[in-house]
Amino acid sequence: MLGAMTHLYSGFTLTAMSDAFEEFDQGTLFGLTLYSYLSGFACMAGAVGVLKNNVKKLQFFNCYYWVDLALHTAFSVASAVLLFTLHTEICSEVIQDNSLEMDMTTCEAIYVRSAWVITSAMLINMLLKLHFAFAIHAYTNRVRADQEYQQGEQTIVIEYTPVPAMDEKQNVMFVAGKEFIPDHKK
Repeated sequence: MLGAMTHLYSGFTLTAMSDAFEEFDQGTLFGLTLYSYLSGFACMAGAVGVLKNNVKKLQFFNCYYWVDLALHTAFSVASAVLLFTLHTEICSEVIQDNSLEMDMTTCEAIYVRSAWVITSAMLINMLLKLHFAFAIHAYTNRVRADQEYQQGEQTIVIEYTPVPAMDEKQNVMFVAGKEFIPDHKK
């Protein structure tokens, strides 16, 4: 429910503030707004699926979560690459600003350390999201198996295999192709 509320709130906020982003690319803004609304509805479907044990809604949320994980992973990798490739440009702008008394070596050292902290935080976030993706997948499979088991309880199948009657002819022993009759039965 929290995911649904935060994603829908983001969608409402982006919609309300779309006029304030005149300099921002409108296609990107539309994409972010649409993503926020769709994510909110997917999270609501997941919450309803959990509350009502609805496998279809859980499967929809499971698929959404894996796609969301892939998108966030791609974004995190791209961000990490950008963080480590832009250090010279960013530090040269910081030094030209003259508000901070810092040389290029110190700026790059601080920047690279900060980039490692941010990249580590993104990695931890991705690992947590991966754990939750597996947990959601396992829960969906368990609910599906429980429902299939409950449906199977309604149908009772009794397999009957006829057993031949026990008679004395079954204890017949053959020796050299002929029936052997013990001495006490002769």
